[in-house]
Amino acid sequence: MSEDLLRRFAAKLNGVPGTADRVARVAALVEDTNSRVAAEALRVLPVDSSPYGFQHWLAATDKP
Repeated sequence: MSEDLLRRFAAKLNGVPGTADRVARVAALVEDTNSRVAAEALRVLPVDSSPYGFQHWLAATDKP
């Protein structure tokens, strides 16, 4: 996420009453989402660590 987007998001939240009360919940949701994305990436990415492994995986996922 870009720094500019984060700054705009924070500025938007600063104008909403009760934002501070929701930070812990939002942080937990972000952490959960990130862990799910990482787990899915580990499941579908090839174990091949050669320079061609990632390119091969991209070509395989690009099929309709």
